[in-house]
Amino acid sequence: MTVRNLQNVLDVMSDMVTLELALAELYLACSEQFPEDKSFWLAIRHQEQLHAKLIGQLAGLISSRPQEFQFGRPFNSVAIKTTLSSVQNYTESVRKGLLQRKRALFMARDIENSVLEAKYGEVVSTNNIEYMKIIELITKDTLAHKNVFAAKVAKSKS
Repeated sequence: MTVRNLQNVLDVMSDMVTLELALAELYLACSEQFPEDKSFWLAIRHQEQLHAKLIGQLAGLISSRPQEFQFGRPFNSVAIKTTLSSVQNYTESVRKGLLQRKRALFMARDIENSVLEAKYGEVVSTNNIEYMKIIELITKDTLAHKNVFAAKVAKSKS
């Protein structure tokens, strides 16, 4: 991996950490605004915080052994920052009481279904086992989030 590609990947991963932490803040706001679902929102929040930590570990692996990684799918930091801005706006709306519970569920489901959440494993390619295990965990959690939100949304429609 070239120095330029390495820096690009590390910048993208830093943006991903910021996005995961913003999602954690959104879910904290939802837990406060919708106390009937508090434990649900806090559990998802905890997983997003864990994802931020894990992505930091991934960046550390890449940084310490760049020869084991190839630049993967190009990610545009602008796209990540646009999603981040949307998440921050949703968080503000939730805190101000401008989103109803049902709308918050739909919004969270849509975020969890976003391309950015689903494509973290494509930033680089590698045979590094530790990296692959972490990506597998994040991917598994994200799929579980999608399923939980889909179930919550379906239940809220009835």
